[in-house]
Amino acid sequence: MVIKKCLILLVLMACSLGAQAQGKRIKNNPRYDRKPIDFGFSIGLNYIDFRTRTLPDLGADLPGYYRVYSETSPGYTIRIISKFRLGDHWDLNFSPGYAFTLRTLRFDVLNQFTLNRELVERQIESSFLEFPVYAKFRADRIGNYRLYLLAGPKYNLDLSSDQDVQDDRVFKLKRNEINYDLGIGVDLYFEFFKFSPQIIYSFGITNQKVDDDTFLAEGLDGIYTRALLINFTFE
Repeated sequence: MVIKKCLILLVLMACSLGAQAQGKRIKNNPRYDRKPIDFGFSIGLNYIDFRTRTLPDLGADLPGYYRVYSETSPGYTIRIISKFRLGDHWDLNFSPGYAFTLRTLRFDVLNQFTLNRELVERQIESSFLEFPVYAKFRADRIGNYRLYLLAGPKYNLDLSSDQDVQDDRVFKLKRNEINYDLGIGVDLYFEFFKFSPQIIYSFGITNQKVDDDTFLAEGLDGIYTRALLINFTFE
């Protein structure tokens, strides 16, 4: 519900600002997009979750291990933007930044000592240094707004990773991660700056599971990141 409300609010705000921009007769910063290099920053919310894949025949392969599911809490993202103009409709963006998130994995398993079925929780706090590189395609400018699409790879370094911690009570994830991002947004041109709300969906393509021979990790064949990012960019 939180994600849906944020998306609805973002779309309504973009539509409202876009309508105001379109209604103006004079274009703000008409030569803005001709700059060969430009810089800015963005702040935003993130909803970073897991896609878990258990063993194909979990009940037979690992008795007492029933299922696993995840829950995410909203986090925040801060980025610095470097834009390089490639043409009238194409840019190359390098947007290094920092992201924080807190996720919870819940394991429905059989307690090996009491033989009672119980729900075991593991909270995972992540602090990412992000290094995305995006190709950005921009539609023709209409008045004071311009729609765009972006896509590209992203490398994450998790500063809070417990990959090398020797503790069976900790669920471990790998420190390095590769993602692929797809996004959509709108550039809104004002007199002295450009404001761009955007929505990005991020697919983790590297398996983050650490094989540490613990019971909770044994039931998983793979664990991958899935994320929804809502950013507000100022240039």
